[in-house]
Amino acid sequence: MKILGIKGSPRRGSNTTALLEQLLDGAKAGGSQVRIIAPGEMQIAPCIACDGCFKEGRCVVKDDFQSVYDLILDCDALILATPVYFGAASAQVKPLIDRCQCFWAMRYVLKAEMPLSPTGSQRKSVLISVAGQDQESMFDGVQRPFEFLTRSIRGQIYARLLYGGYNERDAIRKNITAMSRAYKVGQRLAMGS
Repeated sequence: MKILGIKGSPRRGSNTTALLEQLLDGAKAGGSQVRIIAPGEMQIAPCIACDGCFKEGRCVVKDDFQSVYDLILDCDALILATPVYFGAASAQVKPLIDRCQCFWAMRYVLKAEMPLSPTGSQRKSVLISVAGQDQESMFDGVQRPFEFLTRSIRGQIYARLLYGGYNERDAIRKNITAMSRAYKVGQRLAMGS
């Protein structure tokens, strides 16, 4: 199984990244191939709403998103890890999500079938998100785009790891339950269960 992790936090010692790495460690232990990309370290322009993707289902803007597009097509599971900033996904990950409009165009404008994952199944998606405030509503603005992204890539939501009340760097590591859960989700993904 090939698993693609999207690291949406720009902060060192990020709680979101700690959970992402823990999940991917579990997946590796289960025999999966894993890859992490960090959109904040890539050249990914915002969507310019040119509708160029309406022609072939692929974004026409030439930048690092072109390789991300291929990585998404080549994964069995997509892990989106983003902190909550002002009730939404981080600015580092949002342009990547918006550029996935091309997958939406493929399915809903061109009426083309989104290719299945390399193992021939529906892609699984996992959302990892951490917020400073411990309020469930803080995750509303992250979950909606995640749901649309999952639908566009012909995926199914596998798990959501959402934790509020973590402002300090690496504070989530003290939550043994959260870290254990992330590892187990990775293991289960690797086993295909």
